[in-house]
Formats: sequence, C-alpha cells, structure tokens
Amino acid sequence: MTCAARKAGDGVKTDQIKRTIWIKDGDSKTIQIIDQRFLPHQFVVEEIKTVQEMASAIRDMHLRGAPLIGVGAAFGIYLATLRAPQNQTFDAFLEESAQTLVATRPTAVNLKRGVEHVLTAVKTARSYAEKIQAACVAAQKMAAEDVKICRNIGRHGLTLIQELANKKQGKPVHILTHCNAGWLACVEWGTATSAIYQAFEQGIPIHVWVDETRPRIQGASLTAWEMAERGIPHTVITDSTSGHLMQRGLVDMVIVGTDRTTRSGDVANKIGTYMVALAAKENRVPFYVAVPSTSIDWELDDGVRQIPIEERSAEEVTHIQGFSEGQIKKVRITPEVSQAVNYAFDVTPRHLVTGLITERGIAQASREGLIELFPEHNQSVPGTATKKGTDYSLSPFSAADEGVIKFNCEWIRSEPIQLAELQTLNAYRKKLFDLGLIGVYPDGVGFGNLSVRLGQTKEFVISGTQTGGLPELTGEHYVRILDYSFSKNWVRCQGSAQASSESLTHAMIYELDSSIGAVVHVHHQALWKRLMGKVPTTDRKIAYGTPEMALEVKRLCENSDLRNQKILVMAGHEDGVISFGRDLQEASDILLNRLNLL
Repeated sequence: MTCAARKAGDGVKTDQIKRTIWIKDGDSKTIQIIDQRFLPHQFVVEEIKTVQEMASAIRDMHLRGAPLIGVGAAFGIYLATLRAPQNQTFDAFLEESAQTLVATRPTAVNLKRGVEHVLTAVKTARSYAEKIQAACVAAQKMAAEDVKICRNIGRHGLTLIQELANKKQGKPVHILTHCNAGWLACVEWGTATSAIYQAFEQGIPIHVWVDETRPRIQGASLTAWEMAERGIPHTVITDSTSGHLMQRGLVDMVIVGTDRTTRSGDVANKIGTYMVALAAKENRVPFYVAVPSTSIDWELDDGVRQIPIEERSAEEVTHIQGFSEGQIKKVRITPEVSQAVNYAFDVTPRHLVTGLITERGIAQASREGLIELFPEHNQSVPGTATKKGTDYSLSPFSAADEGVIKFNCEWIRSEPIQLAELQTLNAYRKKLFDLGLIGVYPDGVGFGNLSVRLGQTKEFVISGTQTGGLPELTGEHYVRILDYSFSKNWVRCQGSAQASSESLTHAMIYELDSSIGAVVHVHHQALWKRLMGKVPTTDRKIAYGTPEMALEVKRLCENSDLRNQKILVMAGHEDGVISFGRDLQEASDILLNRLNLL
C-alpha cells in the first residue's frame, strides 16, 4: 500500500462515494470527508488539510462515530507529519498534535488508539519522507481494517436476524436501532447496520425502527438517511416510543453500537441507550451491541464508574436544527432563562446485554465471554477464572511449558533463512496474528505456528520456537526442517533459530499425504471448545510436541475422516487447533471458516 494520491478526476460525485473518509483524488495532502452536519438535507464534502482542521472536525462532529473518529485521528497525525518541521522538533510537533486530537472527545477509545497507531508507525521510519509515508500507510491500513471488522460483525449479526426470520415465516423482522451506528459512523458497512444491510441484500424481509436520538437527532437524520438510500423499510420514532413498541410486541430485536465497551461487557453508547436496554429487558426483547474490537477497553472493568462521559454544549439541547425554505436553520426550543445539561453518552450495564456481536463472533457480555473470542487479551483480566476454577495465570490455558522443545534437536546454526516461500508465510501469519490466533500468553510464552512444505521433499519451513508474540517475522525467525525421526524423537533443523516444539506433529501431517503443502497451528479457546469431539480429536492424555502426539495424528488419519476434514483438535493441549491443506490459502480458509470469518 502506498500513499500516492489517486488519479485526478472531475470531482467528487455523491453516487460514487462509498466511504466516509478518503484521500482526495490528485492531492495526497488533502483528506476529504462527508460533513455529516448537513445530512440528510444536503450532501457536503469537506476538505481537511491540517491537524487543527481535523481536530475541529472531530470535536464539532463534522465526522462522528467511534470507529470513524479513530480513523480520522489517524489521518490527522498523517496531516501533522506533512507540516512538521524537518529538524529536532519534529517529534515534539507530532506529540503536540497528538494531544490536540486526543483532547477533542473523551469517551470513544478508538480516537486515542488511532493516534497511537500512526505515531508508532512513524517512530519506526528514519527519513522525513519515510515518516510521512509510514503515517499515511498506517492510516490507510486502519481504514481498511475497519471495513473488514464491520463486514465480519455483520456476518455474525446476520445469523441472529436469519433465526428470527425463520421463526416469523415470511413476516418482517422488526429491528430497533438507537443513534447512528451505520456506515456514516465508520468507514463502510457500519457496526449495528452491517447485519441489517447484509440481511436486506439476502432478501430477508426486515423493517427498522429508527430512534430519533435526541439531542442531535442522529437517528432521524443519519440512520434514516442511510436506510432511505438503500431502500430499506424503516420508520422514525421518538426516543420515548421504543418502550411502547416493545410492550406491543412490535420489536423483535435491538441492535445498537458502542463508543467504548469494558472488558467486563459494560457498554457506553449514545445517551438514551440505557433506557432502551431497560425496556428491552422488561419486555424480553433481545438487546445486542455491535462491538468492534477496536472499541473494547481492556483496561476498564466498571463502565459506570470508569468510562468518562462527554458533556457537550447545552445549545444542542436548547436548540434544534432543521430544513426550511431551502435552508438549514437552527431555532431555540426552550425559554432563554432555562438551563440545560447535555450528557452525550450513558452506560448500559452488562446484565442488560443479551450479547456482544464482534468481528470474531457473538460473545456473552462478560469477561469470560470476551476472552473466549479474544484470548490474546487474557493478561488484561487478572483473576478471571477458567472452567477449572483457577486463574488464567495458573491454569493450563497459560501453557507454562508452551514452546519447550521435547525432541532431540540437531540444530545447524546458519544465516537467516532466505526462501521465496517466506513472503507468503509472513502474509498468512500476520493475518492469523492480527486475529489473535497466534500470539503470547500472560507469562510471556508465545503460541501458534505455521509451516510450508518445500516442493515434493520431506523438508519444510516452520516458524521458530517462542516467536508467537512477535507481530511480524523475518528470515531469522524461521527454521528449515531437513530430516526427522519419530521413533528416535529426533529433528535436524537449520537456521538462526531452533525449530518449533510442534515440528514433529507438522512432519507427521506431511507424511500423511504428499499433496499436503501447509500446516497451521493456532490457539483459540472458544473454537477449541466448540470443535472438541466434533472433528478428529486427540487423546487428552497425550502431550503436545511429543512423538506420541505425532503418532496420535497418524492414528486419527487411519480411524477418522481427518483426511477430508483437514482439521483436528488437541484435547491435551488446551485451545490448540491444527488445520492443513494443499497450501496456506486452503489451510487458513478451513480454520477461518470454522470461525465464520470468511
């Protein structure tokens, strides 16, 4: 990905805009956004050229929504690099710019993360030009990642809508939303609306109740505009109408977004969300929250006490904006002497939340529920109990001996591995690492590895031991397996690192079939539990990384349909799952299909 501007055209056309933020055609120094203050009456594209202009756009809600302001802040740091002095004050200028952006809005955790994400990328670059390039690429990648996250949230939410549609036998599924958690609040798709869009595209009959969402009317102006643009049946209601509709059985489910969700499942969202959740609980209406992982604050536990609630200008309450006689006008609706207060968000406690729809699946609104989908964050949850009633730090889930080499290793030290296959290996490993399927435990021990066969030989390249915690690998982190023996529990390897502890298991899988070209070994507790006994599963008594485990894989191949399923669970290696295929594409797809990420 580069930061060159796209080819210049005739200008921005409304029907061509598919995103909320982008680099201007022909001008890589200008960021363009949809100025949402004018919707639904006028479609305005604003140009932003400085970090100060981006800060104002975020603070004054030209762009809004937790995911989008995170991406906007990322592009803000990029704009700062363009104007930063080319001397020793460069870093100080960026730090000041970062503080300016972070101070704009306090509730959404995405904003600070967007700033930090780009600052980290800039620090790794050397020259002035490289720093600018690194900032732009980092911001673009963050935007692309948001699109992917929102699309996957929709895929999981779609299953809920489909279940309701099956029960209603052709009658519309009535979905209630609050505020705007649509594509206008993100880069594309939206969070809460992603499932709605995907259901509509599949022909599922749906109808959306759109809360107006006082005081800024983001539901009536923005969500309603989105629904109208897509042709989705919808009805705008006052905020106080939602409980009445639920009493009458006219709401099948609620889906809202979030600006910050604690590790325990408490949800901060637009003011009024808490009242909707209370009404849903009283009337037994499922209340779901669409939660991108970028909006989860793994440092906070008690949302009511710990999440900072933004208090905005009282004028948003005392005045209202509308369209009249061809103009957008603002009028006062309260007596001039009346005081007003404007809390922008409230917190819905976890016990009112039916489920959290994330890009990795639907979690219970609890520590345990989130950790099952995001095990890489278990170090942020001290004292959380596993199913065995012990702390993560003491349970097999922490895998205290993970990475310990249990075979006789004949290690030929050499220069870092240099093979064409490494580029493909790195690309797939990065994808798995970003999903938390490869990573590091709280005790610092890494988990997960992958390998590829070299041609039709018995040799293969595998990631080295204790590399799980590294975001990216180079040739020094891979090992070439030259030979092995199961009977002697012996491996000969070459490289600047030692072979992974799982090398013999990978070797046995390659022995099973000459067409197998890649093996992927990941850790995912929720998937591990879900697949246990439903796909070929090893004996719980057999330890990982041993010749016995390799022979157990052979037994599964002979006594189950492992060759066809191409995925197995290691019962004695808590949360360990292995998939394989003719190449890394197939091996990864088999795994991700099981996680519903494809």
